[in-house]
Amino acid sequence: MSDLFEQVKNLSLELRSLIRQGVKDGVDDRIQMRNTLLQQWFGEISDLIQLTNEQQQFLEDLLTEEQQLLSELQAEQRKLSGHEQG
Repeated sequence: MSDLFEQVKNLSLELRSLIRQGVKDGVDDRIQMRNTLLQQWFGEISDLIQLTNEQQQFLEDLLTEEQQLLSELQAEQRKLSGHEQG
């Protein structure tokens, strides 16, 4: 189970780096792969009572950061599409 978490964590960190760099190629595929691994991981822990503090904190921080990065990316795309129209 911790191997799955490490894979999810590493993919998430890689995605964060790629998004910050503005890389678009392969990001969607990595997001899908990460989400599949995340679903598998959650499936495995569903029988457990609690997440470890580290994992819970990481996931909460990750969700917050990904929401912020997604908002920034959407704003940038709107800005770029506005320049193309103008």
